Amino acid sequence: MSLIGAFTGAVGPILAISAVGYLLTRTTDIDVASLNTVGLYVLVPALAFHSIATTQLGGTAVLKLGVGVVAYALVMVGIAWVVGQATGESGPLLGALMLAAAIPNSGFIGIPLSEFAFGPVGRTTAVLYLTIQNLIVYTLGVYIASQGTDRSARRSVAEIFRLPLVYAVVAAVLVRAGGLVPSADTALMDTLQLVGDSSIPIMLLILGVQLADTDVSAVSRTITPSVLKLGVAPFVGVAIALALGFDDPTVARVFVLECATPAAVIPLALTIEYADGSVIDGITAPEYLSTTIYVTTLAGVVVLTVLVALLQSGTII
Repeated sequence: MSLIGAFTGAVGPILAISAVGYLLTRTTDIDVASLNTVGLYVLVPALAFHSIATTQLGGTAVLKLGVGVVAYALVMVGIAWVVGQATGESGPLLGALMLAAAIPNSGFIGIPLSEFAFGPVGRTTAVLYLTIQNLIVYTLGVYIASQGTDRSARRSVAEIFRLPLVYAVVAAVLVRAGGLVPSADTALMDTLQLVGDSSIPIMLLILGVQLADTDVSAVSRTITPSVLKLGVAPFVGVAIALALGFDDPTVARVFVLECATPAAVIPLALTIEYADGSVIDGITAPEYLSTTIYVTTLAGVVVLTVLVALLQSGTII
C-alpha cells in the first residue's frame, strides 16, 4: 500500500470530515456538548453492540487485546514519568504529560481510522480497545489527574458505570454467549447498524469543533508529550503486539494503529475536573494538554499515513 493510497483511503476521509467541523465552528455557533452527548449516549453504544454482536473475533483475541491495552497504558505512563522527571516536570504538568502519552484518541480518531483502513474487523477491534481504555481512564487516569490535589478521586470511578458504552458491550457479549443474536437482515440489526454507522461522521465533526476551540498559545511546551505520543507510542504498540502474538494479524495491526493515534480529549476533561488549576512556568495543566491534543492531531496526519501504509502492506506485524 502506497502512502497516497493510505492517505486517500484512511487518513484523508478523517481529515476532510474533521475540516468540515472546524470550518462550521469558525462560521456558525455549534453546540459541541449536545453533539458529544448524542454520540456518547446513543451512537457509540449502538456501534459497539452491533459490532461486537456480529464480530467473528474469538475470546482469545479479545483477552489478548485487553491485556495489550492495559500493558500499553502502563508502559507509556512509566516512560512519561521517567522523561518528565528528567525534564523537570512536576505536579499537575507531570500528570498531564503521563495522560497525554498513555491515553490515545481511540474513539474519535481511532474508530473511524481503523474502519477506513481495515474494515469491519478494524471497527470492532477499535470499539473493544476504546471500551477497555475507558476502564483505565476512570481508574488510573483519574488517579494521575488528581495527584497533588485535595480532591477525592474515588467518586469518579463510578463514572464508568454511567457510560452506556459499557452496558452495550456487556449486552452484546451476553447475547452472543446465549446464541440470541438476531439475524443480520432483521429490522432491529439494520436499525442498530444505521445508528452506529452514523457515529463515525459525528465523532469526526466533534473532533473538528474541538480543534477549532483549542488555544494553541503553548505549542512550544508540548514537544515532549508530542514526541512521546507520535514517536514512541507506535513502537511500544508494535512491541506489545509482537509479544502477545495475536492470531489474527488484522487485530494486531489495528491494535498498533490505535496505540499510535494522537492524544485523547478525555484526559483534558479529567485534568480540568481534578487538577487545581495552578500555573506552573506560565502554563496550566489543561492548557498543556489541550495544546498537545492539537499538535499531535495535526502532526498525526503524517505519522498515521505512514503507519497505515506500513501496516496494510504487512511491513510491520
